Amino acid sequence: MNGISSLKNKSKNYPIEWSLSWLEALLLIGGGVMAVVLHRALDTSLGLPGHHGIEWMSIMILGRASSRFRGAGTLTSIAASFASVLPFLHGENPFTWIYYLLPGPVMDLAFRYLPRYANKIWFMALLGGFAHMTKPIGQVTVNLLTGWPIGSFRFGVVYPFASHLLFGMIGGLLGALVVLGIRHASKKSSL
Repeated sequence: MNGISSLKNKSKNYPIEWSLSWLEALLLIGGGVMAVVLHRALDTSLGLPGHHGIEWMSIMILGRASSRFRGAGTLTSIAASFASVLPFLHGENPFTWIYYLLPGPVMDLAFRYLPRYANKIWFMALLGGFAHMTKPIGQVTVNLLTGWPIGSFRFGVVYPFASHLLFGMIGGLLGALVVLGIRHASKKSSL
């Protein structure tokens, strides 16, 4: 392949791109790394589980909705997962890489199997919330398998799931507004 992307249509409304350019790959990888850097830079304990979902899901939705590459969310998640194990970006939880890895495939599956909603703002906001809820699901799973403590569940089970959903939806909404705003502006400028 010489860097030229090939297209196959899954539906008339949403073409799926099977390959991606080096620039697009670097932008998606950079988004994943940027999410981890922001998480470490803004790592303050607010007592609100999932509050980093605002920037993380914004980046995820922005990358996934801007790309025609069907693995865009997974690529961004893999990059974030690798970045989270670097010594200067590593937090205190040895399982953080798992939590960064989970949202990308959820987004890719949603965009693949629900393509008619891919351009809807409500869809991207909900998707951000549901994708971010993979973190508490992962935390419960890791806790059951390893016994690693989960600090965010000290107030019960419902609160962390609800807060991850809420902050993920806010992030998804922000990412959707940026993507749709750019699309709208580019349509106006081409007229």
